[in-house]
Amino acid sequence: MKHLTIIVPEGTGNNLSSIVGAYKIFTRANEYRKQQGEQPLFKIELAGISEDVDFYDGLFTVHPHKNISSIKKTNLIIIPSLNHNYMETVKHNEPLIDWLVKHYKDGAEIATICTGAFLLAPSGLLDGKSCSTHWAAADNFRNMFPEVHLQTDKLITDEQGIYTDL
Repeated sequence: MKHLTIIVPEGTGNNLSSIVGAYKIFTRANEYRKQQGEQPLFKIELAGISEDVDFYDGLFTVHPHKNISSIKKTNLIIIPSLNHNYMETVKHNEPLIDWLVKHYKDGAEIATICTGAFLLAPSGLLDGKSCSTHWAAADNFRNMFPEVHLQTDKLITDEQGIYTDL
């Protein structure tokens, strides 16, 4: 069974729908497998650096299953999209940056959803690699991370176990 970690970033710049959406898609895949009499494919865990992350001024709260520090091995890390305030979100999640690098070096693959690339790029893991992000954020991304090869004409990039999409 593959271990799947969906990141729940700290801060106000997070997009709740991409966290919930990713969780639902992989959970549904596991449910389908069970209905077919087969074993689930994924152990899915939400992980972050806080016990609770509030969205929309406290209207919604996500309680990650685990703190990132307790995850010793994972196969795939999904970074959700962010709502603007990119550098503020990065500042609130600095421990996450080193954690991403460690797990990538240990063999984990990493996928970003839309503007989630803004949270991965400061790690240096995208340096010299192709990357895509939302078209409305492309100029901002290029200015912040000139060492990354932004591909605005690609829906998805796949390079050395790192996947990005717009």
